[in-house]
Amino acid sequence: MPTLRQHARRVARGIRRELWPTPEQAMVQRLEREFRRRPRYTAGTIEVPPYRIDYADAGSVWPQWEEIFLRDSLTFETSEPAPRILDCGANVGIASLFFKRRYPGARITAFEADPKLAAICRRNFDVNGARDADVQSAAAWTSSGTVEFIMEGSDSGAIASLEPAVTGTRVSVPAVRLRDWLTERIDLLKLDIEGAELMVLEDCRDRLHHVRNISIDLHEFDPAHRQTGPVFQLLSDAGFVFDVKSLVSLPWRPPQIPSPFPHAAPVWAIQVRAWRR
Repeated sequence: MPTLRQHARRVARGIRRELWPTPEQAMVQRLEREFRRRPRYTAGTIEVPPYRIDYADAGSVWPQWEEIFLRDSLTFETSEPAPRILDCGANVGIASLFFKRRYPGARITAFEADPKLAAICRRNFDVNGARDADVQSAAAWTSSGTVEFIMEGSDSGAIASLEPAVTGTRVSVPAVRLRDWLTERIDLLKLDIEGAELMVLEDCRDRLHHVRNISIDLHEFDPAHRQTGPVFQLLSDAGFVFDVKSLVSLPWRPPQIPSPFPHAAPVWAIQVRAWRR
């Protein structure tokens, strides 16, 4: 059990965070306030020097910022002065901004299928010291061309054939075959592509030897067709060690399946981190 001194130190740290927050902590506080006082899917801008963040929905950017900037969910160690990073499912660019802040020389390509979010991502790069990061307004997919996409307005937009439960505007968007981008050393491949993880990784299987580290937001939207087992096997076969963290239940999303277990949530997401042996 924690000692009285340890408890007092934790309390003191909490007080310091409230009274003298870092810019990263202050941004979380501002985003939370925006979420609580404005309707969902309301665009806005928050400036907390040195950051100026445009957003489409404070309710999705707030937890992203907290997970990435305060909880270090995407931190990885590298000796490369200019690590090559592919940010697939960039949303408004929070992850890529974190990478540029932590690894200033990083060479980043960010893929975002929702054209409105891709435009916000570009603006965030331009005003936050990441102008050299490339934004591809396209879905990271298994083929090049176009694909039908549901613009949900926040971070839950998805390829229409994979996530029919998402509501929003259906549009045809450019698609790029991610496999074609795995022709050089990739220091980090980040995948947050709303249910397309297994299909895209399967298509990239014979090029994964170029990838050193992977961070996957693995979404289990269909209880009848789980991705987790096949993704784990694919990573093992490709020579990766991996762990899991931050399982998030999504009990409000269909399908709602009766269960003998209280508060069971057959729909969920989890972060998978994989690295070379």
